[in-house]
Amino acid sequence: MHDHDKETLLLICGAETDVTALMTRLYDAGVRVVGPTQTASMALALAAQTGPSLALIAGQPTGERKAAELAGALLSTWGVRSMLLDPAQHAEHGHEDWRAPDHQVARIRQALARAPLPA
Repeated sequence: MHDHDKETLLLICGAETDVTALMTRLYDAGVRVVGPTQTASMALALAAQTGPSLALIAGQPTGERKAAELAGALLSTWGVRSMLLDPAQHAEHGHEDWRAPDHQVARIRQALARAPLPA
């Protein structure tokens, strides 16, 4: 049993994100995934219907809200904390309320790092 078996990840991907590779890594690591979606409005709708434990924002969503704005909306509307896939971008928002706890982010990063890349 994986230590993140209870995670349900809402996946929001920018247009340039390799969604197939990302979803394969998460699936292989035993992480449940809702999505992917590219739009902020669809991410908010999916959060309402699925109650994810975390949102993973991989790139800028399309639409009016950018990644940090979407993360704030997910927290204020549905209580869902977020992480940005890019560690440097995630670190830039070090004091934001919407950030997922470090231990949760570390589990997802570990899952992505140890899962094999698709052939």
